[in-house]
Amino acid sequence: MKNMVRFVCAAAAAAMTFAGEAAVKIQMPAACTNPDGLAVDPQDRLVIAAPNNARTQPGAIFRLDEPGGAPYLWFVLPPHPETGYAAPMGICFGPEGELYICDNQKDSKGRLLRVTFKDDKPAAFDTIACGLENANGVKYLNGRLYMTQAFLRKIPREDGHLPSGLYMFSAADRNVRVTNTASDPQLVFADHTAGKVRVGLNGVAVDAKGTLYVDNYGDGRVWKLTPGADGRIASCELFAWQGMVSPDGLCVDAAGNVYTADMHGGAALKIDRSGIVSVVAKDCFVRPSEPCVWRGRLYVADYGATTLTSVPLDMR
Repeated sequence: MKNMVRFVCAAAAAAMTFAGEAAVKIQMPAACTNPDGLAVDPQDRLVIAAPNNARTQPGAIFRLDEPGGAPYLWFVLPPHPETGYAAPMGICFGPEGELYICDNQKDSKGRLLRVTFKDDKPAAFDTIACGLENANGVKYLNGRLYMTQAFLRKIPREDGHLPSGLYMFSAADRNVRVTNTASDPQLVFADHTAGKVRVGLNGVAVDAKGTLYVDNYGDGRVWKLTPGADGRIASCELFAWQGMVSPDGLCVDAAGNVYTADMHGGAALKIDRSGIVSVVAKDCFVRPSEPCVWRGRLYVADYGATTLTSVPLDMR
């Protein structure tokens, strides 16, 4: 197979990468009961989305302005008018400093939101798309938003596999209602999951060349996608498929290396430009869900806790 994947021994990779440094735990404020999506804003601050699934706290966005500082509440999302809550998961920033948020709702009530700011405070909340079955990860590229839906249960499959998909919206779209079926014109790439873990396409990342990466959580693989001039997927390639249990969020560093948080594997993994998988850190997370490279370190959201974990990187 093309791009054969070599899995590097966890102990050796961790020793090489850590170089004697320990992981750093960062306590989130009490208003955060579980962190998830991570992104770096135009002012080079780390932004954290908290869906707060227990509903004891509202879904909110937090910020960490400097390494070594303390995360703090930036703003609370407006609740969905029908469910009464918001559950922000995947996030990304656009070129004007606007923030895009996957509001992960049940019963096909999910939203893709756009937040604009004035004086560093939210000034307006707009809905790009609604009716989403499982809005999960999102990235901006060339005026378009690529968003994963980790399951699309309305698409039937005779083999019993779980369908999932990557959707594309224009950043100028407003209130687009999807059907979560194969007839959605915004569905630009589909995958299916055969494993017992019934979650499909999850994390999404984009590199400096405009190449997209998406992972399949349930079957442990990463796809490399090339958009065409119209933004739709012109070609796809299986990029990595060994050494991962359940890759969740994805990010890319300046050198083009891809990182994923392997939730059930309890690890942060690096996939280099040739598709070779190695372990950055392991057994220092609590259900890791989302990675983000920030100021020379890898920050990982501990979805099963109220912390972030920061580990050093060898960014070659």
